[in-house]
Amino acid sequence: MSTAHQISDQIIYGKLASVSRFAGERLRRVSRSALIAESGAYAAGLVTGDGSLVHQVQSEIEHLYALRSVSRHLLDYFAYDLEEGDVLISADVYKGGTKGQTLTMLLPVFAGGELIVSPVIRAQMADLGGEIPGGYNPEAFEVWQESMRLTPVKLFKGGKLQRDVRRFVLANGRSPELLESDLLAMQACLEEARRSIQAVVGSYGLPAVHQAIERMNERTRLRTVELLPAVTGPLSGAAKLAIAQADVGIQLQMERRDQRWKFDFTGTSEQVPLPYNISRETASACAVTALLAGSMEDLEINDGLLDVFEFVLPEGSLVHAAFPAATAFGFLTSGQAVAAAVTQAMRAEADPAFPAVHGPSPLTVLYPPVGSQTPMEPVFLEPGFAIAENGWSAPVLQGARRLVSAEELEWRSGLRIGYRKRLEDGDMEVRLDVLRGKYEAAIFVPEGGTDVRIVAGDGVRSGTAKGIPVTAGAALEYRYASAEPLKRLVKEDNDGPSR
Repeated sequence: MSTAHQISDQIIYGKLASVSRFAGERLRRVSRSALIAESGAYAAGLVTGDGSLVHQVQSEIEHLYALRSVSRHLLDYFAYDLEEGDVLISADVYKGGTKGQTLTMLLPVFAGGELIVSPVIRAQMADLGGEIPGGYNPEAFEVWQESMRLTPVKLFKGGKLQRDVRRFVLANGRSPELLESDLLAMQACLEEARRSIQAVVGSYGLPAVHQAIERMNERTRLRTVELLPAVTGPLSGAAKLAIAQADVGIQLQMERRDQRWKFDFTGTSEQVPLPYNISRETASACAVTALLAGSMEDLEINDGLLDVFEFVLPEGSLVHAAFPAATAFGFLTSGQAVAAAVTQAMRAEADPAFPAVHGPSPLTVLYPPVGSQTPMEPVFLEPGFAIAENGWSAPVLQGARRLVSAEELEWRSGLRIGYRKRLEDGDMEVRLDVLRGKYEAAIFVPEGGTDVRIVAGDGVRSGTAKGIPVTAGAALEYRYASAEPLKRLVKEDNDGPSR
């Protein structure tokens, strides 16, 4: 390949990559939802007509495989029924998704009647139904307790809003105005991306665009292969979930096969009637991120990266949840255990200093008391983080989520950050004082040193629970355990997980 062709490919691909980057950044800036605008609970990307991933940006690791998987499902579902002006949506854990409250929107783009490169956005909605607002129900055992299941449907058909679909989706959210604003924001970002894609294709021609995508995917593939650990023979790892309700865990065999890497989760425990299961896409994302450790930032996210890896994920297990399994807390439990099993395998049989990317993380959601008639956005609280092994930041698996703004939190939700401090043992403590409002709380606390306490006049409550009253004058106290690999969120497993 000539130098001129290489430069041309990089220019074209760079312009396509900038489209997905701008779509994601624009969504963050225009969204009214704190989950998107502050926490960065979204991903944006571009896919070809056959569902190949061109480029992707993400703030959360769980989207790594999910954006492509859901896009392929949407394009396949409407394979003979697509036209200019369609907007497709889906929120289905079992068809490429990760958790029920995350919605995917795809806008098919055409040139000369041919489906070309289409923009896609995945974002977590503040509320899409379920038993409690926000979808994080620590007692859930099936999907309907967490969210509605939205299978593929057209929000716009030929440029015309499908009002019945709109009414149905909004009727299933407790904050319909906020939900509608997020849907409109996603659509606006996709429309802008469509115009940019058509401009690139108009300037360089579709054959040159396809060639640039193919060559840059190959370049990413070769770079990913270079970063694979140089090991021979199979590696074994295991980790048990540190949850009191069930003795379950992850079993892993992995090996390098020339320019491919295989993860085999045969022997992993069956899915449980608790919200700790994960989809195959979440499991894949956690495994790959753990293996590549800190190298992910050096790679473009496209087919060249994703297709280097193959997976054996038994359906109906913790790592491939089957309908109607609950999954809301899966990333915080089974996802971390997947990463821990990869790390254990590498340290035990290849590299004792192999870096860990996982770490414990509690989650709190405040919502109006059940029965309240006032629409209100749930307040998702992750005010601190476990310190990673390097002692400077959050573990890689936590993604690029930003810490909540103290000013925004106090103005919007009446919660004041009293302090955020690092302790001598490496743990972090955070205190939130409730200045106003009346809430109920759903709290998830992984075992192993992490804790959330609600301190009020009638005493102190701690641990995983839901429906806990939280009123003005109370305080929420968090302790984030330092991310000591295999010792905190997950338990070392020398005998393999029980089934």
